[in-house]
Amino acid sequence: MSSYQKPPVSFYHEKQERQLCLLHAINNLLQRRAFTKEALDKICLTLDDRSWFNPHRSMLGLGNYDVNVLITALGEQGLSVSWFDNRLRSDSIVMNKVVGYIFNKQASAIWYYLTKSRHWFAVLKMSDNHYYNLDSKLSRPQRIDDFHNFVNDHLDKGNELLLITKPEDAESCIVRKNMKT
Repeated sequence: MSSYQKPPVSFYHEKQERQLCLLHAINNLLQRRAFTKEALDKICLTLDDRSWFNPHRSMLGLGNYDVNVLITALGEQGLSVSWFDNRLRSDSIVMNKVVGYIFNKQASAIWYYLTKSRHWFAVLKMSDNHYYNLDSKLSRPQRIDDFHNFVNDHLDKGNELLLITKPEDAESCIVRKNMKT
């Protein structure tokens, strides 16, 4: 006699390629291939028409996009991006107003020294009510057992957190309390 078991959560999860972590983070956040490298390069050109030394991407054309590309791309999808003050603690996030989370952390020491690049990755709450790290450097999404600890640990290391919301929730997704000293 078999009992019904809920099927596992299914994910759209792009793997790391070149310096396209922002592309992967956006698509992983949206859970579909919403953007391509060409689409993000086009956004770079709308932000600054210089094709060779465009300040919003790597000079070599490998990716390494900046936050302006993220904001513009998600804006095209009807979403807003709010910077999270890393002096605050994770319990300052009004979680029911957040669609997803984008982290930006320093790349490994040697790679950062050579390129000054940082790594982008997404975290989402899925249908099973658990949070998952959708980092493109992971072989598969990883369930986050303690979301608040995960966020606070990244903030304590000097990483950046961006909250992705619907436009009407952008101003109310953070409660200013519990600043670390």
